[in-house]
Amino acid sequence: MNVELSDYDVAWPGLYERERSRILGVLPGAELEHIGSTSVPGLCAKPVIDLLLVVEDPDDEAAYVPALESAGYWVQVRESDWHLHRILKGPDTNVNLHVFGRGCAQVRRHVLFRDWLRAGDGDRELYARTKRELAAREWERVQDYARAKSAVVLEILSRAYVGSRLPSDVEYVTPSQVGNVRITLEEHNPEWAAWYAKQEARIRGALGDRVLRVEHVGSTSVPGLAAKPLIDIVLVVPDSHDEDAYVPALVEAGYYLRLREPGWYAHRLLKDHGPEVNLHVYSPACEDVERMLVFRDLLRGDEAARAEYEAVKRDLAARTWERGQDYADAKTRVVERLILRGLESAEARTCAGTPRG
Repeated sequence: MNVELSDYDVAWPGLYERERSRILGVLPGAELEHIGSTSVPGLCAKPVIDLLLVVEDPDDEAAYVPALESAGYWVQVRESDWHLHRILKGPDTNVNLHVFGRGCAQVRRHVLFRDWLRAGDGDRELYARTKRELAAREWERVQDYARAKSAVVLEILSRAYVGSRLPSDVEYVTPSQVGNVRITLEEHNPEWAAWYAKQEARIRGALGDRVLRVEHVGSTSVPGLAAKPLIDIVLVVPDSHDEDAYVPALVEAGYYLRLREPGWYAHRLLKDHGPEVNLHVYSPACEDVERMLVFRDLLRGDEAARAEYEAVKRDLAARTWERGQDYADAKTRVVERLILRGLESAEARTCAGTPRG
């Protein structure tokens, strides 16, 4: 098959607004975004209008699909094993409606990519040039063309994530070491999983049904990966802002509150020593939780990604740092790239038979 690209058409925003009005007519107040190449002025694209709809639970189709069907949409793709993603086709067959859940990392990924291309001529031109070069070839399937774009998409997104970091208004509750910080990595210890299990039992014992989710993350959660002997844990509670609902119980269990980051997904960090533990607390539907789990699962299943990350860690650990956080920040670029690789791993297969811009 051939991929046919069109020069940017000033009519595309109007087509999006038409579909937005159609959807809002049956789902008042719906959270919608114009994504894909037709959402970027000046960018060549297949003439396909991609919309992104955020719902509370994509698996709960009864909450939104009947209303969309009344507006002429119909479900074409279900991917409950990939971000609970749905694709609905519009009354106009050149309209794709992508459905994701609130807090899904794919939502920010699509919006950030769009906004980055809108704001920067360099990456927009790079993406357009890559698309035109690939479109000049013949492809067996449209998703093969999508896969071929992945490398440049990841390159651009890596720059976008690093260049568009969310603000972090850190409030330190207890001080940390500053100056002459050395990072000590150890070979993977199978006992780390048992250390985590004890911490999980401790957390559940302290909070009971206030624990909505608890997961082992970070390098000690990845068999075969060298790491600092530090157990990173993600804890999801009903409202991380409401410290009175969980901090006193965790303090009684032996943890202490290290810092607050209200602007970074309302993140709280509690710690303990012996073994050293970082307990990251978030509210439900948080993108940062999904990103940490995607990163962990990629490293567990992809030997090459694991080796790449370990090589960077060992290189950085050989240096001396002013703060431990400086070491973590120095890993940002490779971490973002690998997270994006994990998020993109199923992107091409997502739209089998469904053309996108």
